[in-house]
Amino acid sequence: MTNLSKRQRVLLIVGLILAALLIAGGIFIWNKFFREEPQVFANEDEHFKYGSLGAEGDRGIPYFLWLVLPRVFPDLMPGPGGYKSFGVVWEQGQELPVGFSKKVVGFARVTNNCAICHTATYRLREDEVPHVVIGAPAHTNNLQAMLRFLFKAAHDPRFNSDTIMNEIRLVSGNQYGNGGLTFIDRQIYRFLLIPLTKRALLEQEKTFTWMERYVSNNKPKPDWGPGRDDAMNLTKYFMTSMKEDDTELDRRHARGALGLDRFRARSRCATATLVFAAHGRTGCLS
Repeated sequence: MTNLSKRQRVLLIVGLILAALLIAGGIFIWNKFFREEPQVFANEDEHFKYGSLGAEGDRGIPYFLWLVLPRVFPDLMPGPGGYKSFGVVWEQGQELPVGFSKKVVGFARVTNNCAICHTATYRLREDEVPHVVIGAPAHTNNLQAMLRFLFKAAHDPRFNSDTIMNEIRLVSGNQYGNGGLTFIDRQIYRFLLIPLTKRALLEQEKTFTWMERYVSNNKPKPDWGPGRDDAMNLTKYFMTSMKEDDTELDRRHARGALGLDRFRARSRCATATLVFAAHGRTGCLS
C-alpha cells in the first residue's frame, strides 16, 4: 500500500468501506427478511395442526399484525372472541388456532395449513374440554367469513401504521410472552410490513371476485357457511389463476338440482360416525 498514490489509497479505503457496508447490508436483509428457522414438533399430530406448508413468502401475514387485527377491527368480526368467532378449533394453551402455522422467515409469519379444513372437535359431556380429532371435517370453521374479514380490514382507513403499531405496542411485550419488538423491528413493521401487507391483501382480493359475483335472477351467490368452501372454484381461480368465466354453479344448481346440501350433511354425519367409532366412543360434534 506504500507504493500507492494518495488518490489510490483513498479509493481503496472507500472501496473497502463500501464492500463492508454491502456485506453488512446483505447480512441484515437476509437476517430480517429471508432467514428461516426450522419448526420443531413433538409428534406428527402437532405437525399436521401447526406445521408450515411453505407459503410464508406469498401468503404469510406478519405475526404481530395478525395478532392485533381482531383488536383493531372488532366490528368487522362475526362476534366476540377474536379469531375464535370464525369457528376455528383453538386448543387450550396454544398460541394459535389449529390450522394456523407460525414460522420465522426473516420475521415471524402466520399462514394456514390443511388442518384448518380438516380438524374437528367432539365432547362426551357438555362441560368437558373438547377432544380434537385431526382429519375430521372442520364443521364449525367459516373460511369465507375469515377471508371477507381480511379484505374488509384492508379497505378500512384504520389499517394504517399508527393505529396498528399502537395495538402492537400493547401486546408485544406483556402476557403474550413474545419479548417485544426491537427498535429496528418496529420500524420494519411501521414502514414496510404493515403497508405491504395491506397492499397484498387488496391484490389478493382481486383473485376472489368470483366469490362475490351475482348469479341468475340477480341474486348473490350463496354463502359457503360453516364447514364448507368452494373447493373447485378455489382451485380454478385462486390456485391456478384461471380467468373467470360463467361456469360457477348458481344457487339453483348448487342447492337444488344437485342436492349438495343433503350430500354434505350426510357426508359430515358419516365422517363423524367413523371418527367416533375409531375412538371407541359415542358423542356429539361440538
